[in-house]
Amino acid sequence: MQEAWDDLNQVEAAFGKMPGPHRLAMAAELLEWTVANFRTPIADPVVSDLVARATATIREAVGRGASTATGQDGFTTALFEASEETEEVGAYELLVSLYLCFDDLDPEIRPDRLTTVFDQCYQADLRRYSQPAIAVGDAREITPREQAILDFQRALINRYTG
Repeated sequence: MQEAWDDLNQVEAAFGKMPGPHRLAMAAELLEWTVANFRTPIADPVVSDLVARATATIREAVGRGASTATGQDGFTTALFEASEETEEVGAYELLVSLYLCFDDLDPEIRPDRLTTVFDQCYQADLRRYSQPAIAVGDAREITPREQAILDFQRALINRYTG
């Protein structure tokens, strides 16, 4: 377990050496990949609309070289409220990840927030497509789908920090 914490600390340290606009670009790419690789489309029309609008806003901010996205009045409130109200499995994690890319919290996406985006994108897919399990004894094996997500995330981190 200590090894996992050490790895996480190294990743956050690498994120800290990156300029804010690169962290936002990395988050945008991860979010777009996560949504594009869901096996099923987002069914909740409110969530689907918010994801599309937030992704476009984040991508536009990346194009401008910004460190965070700026939402129109009430947009981040709508993201937060939808995350609390939707019953779509995995939507909470995805909406939280999108929210973390906006300037409501800070003028740039900090390394710890980017780490959270990575975790929440992984959790969104995991919750969406995994069977609930009770942790008993040995740790369960990682599924091929989970491994593909982790492989993409590692490659993305290496491309931006390597």
